[in-house]
Amino acid sequence: MKLQDDSNLKNQLPEDTFIFGASCAPYAKSMDWPESEWDHDFATMRKLNFNTIRIFAAWDRIEREEGAFNYAKQDLALELAERHGLKVVLNFGGVFGNLCGIYAPEYIRRNPACRPRQSAPSDAAHPWAPGVSVCSDTPAFRDRAFAFMTRTIQRYAESPALFAWMTWNEPASHLCYCPHTVARFQNWLCKKYDGDLDALNRLWGTEYPVSFRNWSELPAPGGPGVLNPWRDWLQFNQSRLVEDLGAIQALVREHDPRGRPTTANLVYHLGGMEGPVSTPRYGLDIGRVGGTMSIMGLSYYTVEHKYDVGTGALSAYKLSRLRSASQDEKRRMLVLESGAGPNMAMATRDQHLVNFHQLLAHNVKGILLWNYRSRLSDGQVALFNLTKWDGSPSRRAQYMADFSATLQANARLLNDVVPDRQAAILTLEEEQILMDGLCGMHRPAEYADEHDSRVGAYKLLWDLHIPADCLTECQLEELERYPLLLLPMQEHMSLELAAKIRAYVAAGGTVIAESPFAFRSIDGILQYAAPAFGLDEVFGCETRDRELRETAPVVRYPDGDAKVCLFWSEYALKGGEALATYDGLGAAAVAHAYGKGRTILFGTEVFRQYVQKPQAAVTALLQKEVLASGVKPVAKTAGHAADVEISRLSGETGTLYLFINHSREERRFHVELRDAQTTWSELSTDEAVNLADELVLPPQGVLAIKRIAISLREDA
Repeated sequence: MKLQDDSNLKNQLPEDTFIFGASCAPYAKSMDWPESEWDHDFATMRKLNFNTIRIFAAWDRIEREEGAFNYAKQDLALELAERHGLKVVLNFGGVFGNLCGIYAPEYIRRNPACRPRQSAPSDAAHPWAPGVSVCSDTPAFRDRAFAFMTRTIQRYAESPALFAWMTWNEPASHLCYCPHTVARFQNWLCKKYDGDLDALNRLWGTEYPVSFRNWSELPAPGGPGVLNPWRDWLQFNQSRLVEDLGAIQALVREHDPRGRPTTANLVYHLGGMEGPVSTPRYGLDIGRVGGTMSIMGLSYYTVEHKYDVGTGALSAYKLSRLRSASQDEKRRMLVLESGAGPNMAMATRDQHLVNFHQLLAHNVKGILLWNYRSRLSDGQVALFNLTKWDGSPSRRAQYMADFSATLQANARLLNDVVPDRQAAILTLEEEQILMDGLCGMHRPAEYADEHDSRVGAYKLLWDLHIPADCLTECQLEELERYPLLLLPMQEHMSLELAAKIRAYVAAGGTVIAESPFAFRSIDGILQYAAPAFGLDEVFGCETRDRELRETAPVVRYPDGDAKVCLFWSEYALKGGEALATYDGLGAAAVAHAYGKGRTILFGTEVFRQYVQKPQAAVTALLQKEVLASGVKPVAKTAGHAADVEISRLSGETGTLYLFINHSREERRFHVELRDAQTTWSELSTDEAVNLADELVLPPQGVLAIKRIAISLREDA
């Protein structure tokens, strides 16, 4: 999939400054604190080692009457930022599920051509009321929204304080069934099927025969009962968001002569789909949306929101998925929102430091907190604030200021170093949508349970301290960069993907896959044998059935016996070698040499099993095959290092290692780093660190060590 050409957008991060700051007034909603206090606030930020702010240009507040614009607050914020040496990230575009701003101006409500969003086929349009969303497909609304965004870019494109354009805050696209959206869907279908209505009828008619006679007859599906129409509807909804984000980025390319970077803060659980609200109905395709901004941005919460609580490995997996979709040449990211103060739960000082170091480990080059001062009204009064209510520094503001001082002292190193590319995990968006539609009352697992296969594949590598990326449809051309590819939860297959896997293995790559594997086409059609589309030759085996664990025999692995996870398939060998067998039956794991590479196919969901209920014999074989692929762990440990994340980043300026104890218990272990160099210094103190001694990390403790390049030491 070809990504947008962003050659005139420059991701020029400051060399000697690490971006660190907070969101502040003017906001997109709620009361701003008095403008008379802003000058003092900005001065205080500088004293706290903050160097960047995020502000909003809210359409409904700036253009309250059509054609009458009041940018006074934004003008003041940028003027004060320039005076105090602060950089500005300006959010001028979408907010949540809205194309421009969190609310439409009131004059839009009075325009009979503008429609509220219609959330279900049988619903009437939402009645107009404060906060009601306008359907972004309404032409009269779109024309005015894009005119406002163009005006805003032109107004601030020459501002010396402006650092980056934020095109959308936490982007999402909610389903809408109004006539404008349905017409857009019908046009999208015509393009997808190349104008061949018979092809659509054949595919949509697999559940029951259909014979639509023209594109305008096509309905918007109301639910997942019929899989292929529902898949098209969800893919269309994702395309709406991709197209709209791309259109906003195009405005920046056209009207900003300085070509500053564009970004937007993705919320992982709106796209990743392993939590209770995870669904493609939010329209967030991580890979394709990543292609609509020049540098990936994200919101990062761990304990403050109920949907974001999880293990350190799960947080690492989420960050890896987002980082892998970054279009920046070094896959750098910016955190544009991270909790600063009290909400549903509050991160402690130790938790904040764990979070910050984990962000550094995953190539984050800027951190902005939500937010600097408390809102004065509405639902977030006294929530998320960094300072005390009157704007004076709090304890948390002070320790974050101290951390920022460490960042600034090491900015040249931190801004330059990047993680390795060692192993890849296939996380295709289309597979997510298809599996989401298949899970339900007739399947023994819900989608969140199925998705654990991807999490387990990542955790397997994480436990071995092997850097891992997650590849979507947009990154498949990068396969050759990796010696190892894992294929979790890949039940569907296409000729195109099968050809890429074949070529990858033939060229010397190693693939490890789990069953059920490649037994449906990408259109959901059952294949008589699996793996299908010629992959039986690549994997050296095939199966024609699957069963559930109730009928499963014991699996005999080289290091002992184990049980299957949920499904199990018995494989007949076609040139491959059985690495494990079912008791009294055929192969339960098959290895095969193909071309210059190697494949391993397991007969059950070993990646899901790894994260849900690991079994020693399965783990031993998985780890053996992973390490045999040629991947390079960043470190080897001996002792008690469970839940310790070890990351290595390197560049021209030096090398950085991060040891993060995600456990609430002490960890003691010895470590052998990949680098032969034995002279390391602690990041914040520059004191020498002796890694020959036992390493002791307190609960939620962090150690960051560095080795500065000789050229950088000479410059200093």
